[in-house]
Amino acid sequence: MKENLSQERIHRLRWYLRRRRESYAILQKVLMRLKSFDQLFVLSMAVLIGVSAGLIVSGFKELIFQLQQLFWGYGFFYQTVADAPLWRKILVPAGVGAVVVFLASRFSREAEGHGVPEVMDAVARKNGFIRVRVALVKTLASAMSIASGASVGRVGPIVQIGSSFGSIVGQLFQVSSRRMKTFIGCGAAAGIAATFNAPIAGAIFASEVILGDFSVASIGPIIVASVFGTVISRSIEGDFPAFTPPMYSLQSPWELIFYAILGILVGLAGWLFIKTLYLAEDGFDRWRVPNEFKAIIGGAILGGLASFMPHTMGVGLDTIDLVLVGALPVIMVTILIFAKILATSLSLGYGASGGVFAPSLFIGAMLGSAFGLYTHSLFPAITASSGAYALVGMAAMVAATTNAPVTAVLIIFEMTSEYSVILPLMIASILATIITSKLQDGTIYTLKLKRRGIDISGGRDRNVLDRIEVEHVKQLMVKSVQDDLPLASLLQLMAKSKEINLYVLDEEGVLEGIITQNSVRRFLDHHEQVASDTVVKEVMNVHFETITDSTPLHHALRLMTQLDLEALPVVDNQGKLTGQVERSGILEKYQEQLLKSQSAQAIATSMKYIHRHDHEEMEVMPGFLMAKINPPSRFIGRSIMEMNVRKKHRIEILLIRRVVDGENQDRMPVATDKMQQDDQLIIFGDQERVEKFCKLD
Repeated sequence: MKENLSQERIHRLRWYLRRRRESYAILQKVLMRLKSFDQLFVLSMAVLIGVSAGLIVSGFKELIFQLQQLFWGYGFFYQTVADAPLWRKILVPAGVGAVVVFLASRFSREAEGHGVPEVMDAVARKNGFIRVRVALVKTLASAMSIASGASVGRVGPIVQIGSSFGSIVGQLFQVSSRRMKTFIGCGAAAGIAATFNAPIAGAIFASEVILGDFSVASIGPIIVASVFGTVISRSIEGDFPAFTPPMYSLQSPWELIFYAILGILVGLAGWLFIKTLYLAEDGFDRWRVPNEFKAIIGGAILGGLASFMPHTMGVGLDTIDLVLVGALPVIMVTILIFAKILATSLSLGYGASGGVFAPSLFIGAMLGSAFGLYTHSLFPAITASSGAYALVGMAAMVAATTNAPVTAVLIIFEMTSEYSVILPLMIASILATIITSKLQDGTIYTLKLKRRGIDISGGRDRNVLDRIEVEHVKQLMVKSVQDDLPLASLLQLMAKSKEINLYVLDEEGVLEGIITQNSVRRFLDHHEQVASDTVVKEVMNVHFETITDSTPLHHALRLMTQLDLEALPVVDNQGKLTGQVERSGILEKYQEQLLKSQSAQAIATSMKYIHRHDHEEMEVMPGFLMAKINPPSRFIGRSIMEMNVRKKHRIEILLIRRVVDGENQDRMPVATDKMQQDDQLIIFGDQERVEKFCKLD
């Protein structure tokens, strides 16, 4: 009897597995059929992501509202906090903060903090891959943080949640990394558009901040998703601007000077906000106690601050509405500038989950209102009301912290439906961006990644360039001349030569000056006006940039772009010329490396999982192999830099496949990557050397 039951179970299991394989095969055919209609497929997915993001945003807002009622009761948020007893002000943010920190550390580290930096990292380094659980944990953690009174915003979580859904759709349909990034942009744009009823600003934010890509191929689907996210939001919540702006008109052309001054002040305040935020994070990171205990202490301090300034708690949109109509006194709004900076820094420092977009709006509104109140009291005839300055301050602060002035201007314009304030918005936003970018190397989003050792400013391009050494693109044979060479002889030489630069060296080979085609062009055009005894030393350029063999190649290319140069000299530690690097050589090597990486990704996808000591090879050209292997045991725990396989074994590591939380992630190797036991490497090189490397223990 038991044997018959066992046979029946085996038969059922086999039937189930067979049906599952058949269903999967049918699904694969359907997906391939859909993807064959390229533009129709992408636009259909954009509509799906936009509609879903609109529904998610509405559900997220409702979840926050219900939790706020549970924690504080019904009414304006700042008023319910002000009316609550002291024990509740301290207990709620402290207790909920500890729960949020536990959820994030236990289930999804990506759910901590802003949310936007993690999305930017996924786009730049992970081919758009975001884990499914991120959206779920982020939704719950951020809703609890905001409802409990943590001084954070909704935009960061909504961007991360919407982007996660876009990535999930991309993973489901197995799209390319390029399409995956577009879908992430669709989710981010639709989320912002649905939150603020601002479809244009949502699309621009996703393109300017998240993707850094305004190409037609990506912006089209992003706009579609943004529109549908807005449509769903309006159908649920109504078509109303996020804020009610004051009546505005430019009182006098002289008033633009005051808006320019406001832009400068906001730029300084943006720098202060960023510095304070990361100082708070550093302070909590140095505190060697459990993270949950940090959240309890931080939440309690935040609750104590709320006893004096309840307006600092939560998102703060109600307080912004009051400032826009000039309902708060000048002393209070001045204090709220610094109180909000402190509250937001404290909240994100102890581990609350939420964004910095709304706090930026809040701080900008307070600073603009305070400036407007002071200015209007001094110059009432030529200045508008303080609400107008608060509106401009909001845009300027967003521009200052994100280095995205276009997004800042458009989002305030759409949130208020007030076009007449566009000129002050543009002036203040640009000036604020310039000031903050000069004082701070990075935005409020990218700095979080830089502190982890992740620099995404160049995205994938920079990762490719960083793997190319200067010596591999350096041109050793360069033309030099003596500093006493007559100018007439120099002009004849350059007319016949194809060299980009000529170099002037002293007797020991130290670089003294550079002669470029541009620098002698004026002498070619007016040679009759040049003295006959003029020599090279009098016309050479003595102010020049140099690089060394250890200079990152992306830095060399950036110098060429900034200075409009086609080549840079390479010198050693004593300043002696060793060669030059040309722009064309860098681009040629970049394209070669990019092709290798793309080929490696395609092979990694097609190859099956290889057990230790086995490997799989593919001949990509006569005499050259690409192979997928597990790293030799001698390299486990060592970094790419320590392994130095390029010089010691004459092969290239093109790709690392690593299992993270049960999911395969392909990444381009960087010098600090350390090999792990279950890693797989895609390597490329001469057939003999690749086969020899594959046999290493």
